[in-house]
Amino acid sequence: MNTDTLADELAIRKLLETFAVACIRKDTVLWASTWATDATWKIDALDQPAEGRDNVVAVFTRIMPNIDFVIMSAFPHDVVIDGDRATGKAYSHELIFPKTGPEKILVGCSHDEYIRREGKWLFQKRSFETLRRSPLISAQ
Repeated sequence: MNTDTLADELAIRKLLETFAVACIRKDTVLWASTWATDATWKIDALDQPAEGRDNVVAVFTRIMPNIDFVIMSAFPHDVVIDGDRATGKAYSHELIFPKTGPEKILVGCSHDEYIRREGKWLFQKRSFETLRRSPLISAQ
């Protein structure tokens, strides 16, 4: 592996970390900064993918007020870099504490396409696949 590839893989890992931290902080500005302007995002809650960063961010701003707290971690895998484009998967684990209703565990895989613009890696396309969703069972 050459140093350019390693630097790109680290930058993509940083992108995933920034996405997760922005969710935890409910930081819309930081979260929006992870997306290309012409990005597409598909999640279970959407019948059709959100297209364009403004629409992607609009979905985030509709979801987050319903959540009291969320903790998320993501693990990149199968990252393939080709110049200023890359593909990969990001397995994630979320603990979701909604403002109302039961707490949840969500495990999934984002099928990602990344693009480098102005030297920065961004999400071009994310399609989230739910692998497991269940209520959080607390010990009492």
